[in-house]
Amino acid sequence: MKKLLTLLLLTFVVVGCGDKNAIDANYVEGVNYRALATPIDTDGEQIQVMEFFWYGCPHCESFEKPLHQWQKTMATDVGLVQSPAIWNDLMKLHAKVFFIVQNMTDGDKAHAALFQEVMKLREIRDSKLQTQKLAEFMQGFGLSKAAFMQQLTSVEVNQQLDRAIKVMAQSEIEGTPSIVVNGRYLVLNQSANSFEQVLDITRFLVEKERARLATN
Repeated sequence: MKKLLTLLLLTFVVVGCGDKNAIDANYVEGVNYRALATPIDTDGEQIQVMEFFWYGCPHCESFEKPLHQWQKTMATDVGLVQSPAIWNDLMKLHAKVFFIVQNMTDGDKAHAALFQEVMKLREIRDSKLQTQKLAEFMQGFGLSKAAFMQQLTSVEVNQQLDRAIKVMAQSEIEGTPSIVVNGRYLVLNQSANSFEQVLDITRFLVEKERARLATN
């Protein structure tokens, strides 16, 4: 898929992403990150780290472990939000499945398993057939086909989809995975040589936002 960036090679050995491993560097706007032309609204209660991902992206799956390891080190004023990237109708379907999974008891397990499942379905271009395959897959996590189909067309899920499309347009991302810090700064993956450094740039931007907010 032309939108899928292969910026982060799967051969990288990703080490722990806690603060003790932070890279001591000052990152540069236009090189390591970019300010968004139109900031994305956030709830304002925390400094928001938003990761844009796609279940059909192998790099996104590889990024899951270091991302959530790093999440455990976050201060209480920082929050992680994952948002589905959407460029076509099949990705709209995958986004809807993500929103359904968020409300499930075993949502974390289903979310982790969906990467491999969607990657297996990438050759199926028919959205109806993919929908049926995903409905069958979700049965393994206790969600009946009828319940899956009902939620897929629900007002709530469609509203979440509309919001995700709007947010992604504002984010100016061109590939996945991508990170936006507090709706203001996009991490430029091409400037990083590992997942760890992507997260270190993210840390830098969190500190930048914390300092900005302290002066307001």
